Amino acid sequence: MRSAVVWITLSLTGCATASGAPDAGANISNVEVGMTQEQVLSILGQPKLRETYGGTEFLIYDVGSNGMPIAIVNGRVTGIGRNVYDLVRSASRSDGLQAR
Repeated sequence: MRSAVVWITLSLTGCATASGAPDAGANISNVEVGMTQEQVLSILGQPKLRETYGGTEFLIYDVGSNGMPIAIVNGRVTGIGRNVYDLVRSASRSDGLQAR
C-alpha cells in the first residue's frame, strides 16, 4: 500500500479544554508517524469516530470543519490527514471493502 503523509500546521491555543480533556486541535501537531495508538490516545484522548478500511483503522478527531483522521495500521500511526483517509478509502472501495 502506498503511504501518504500530510503534515499540518495549526496554531496552538492551549492543551486542554475547560473540562480538562485534551484539546485535539491544540495537540494534533504532537502526533507523528510511527507513534503507537496508545500514544495518540494519551495525547488526544478518545476520537470522535473510528472507521476501518481493510487493515487501516482511522481515529477521527474533531478538528476543523471536516475532522482530522489519523491512520493506524498494526497499532502504529501510518499517516495523518484527509488526503491519507481519502486515499485509503478509495483503495478499499476499489477492492470491494466497506467501512466497519
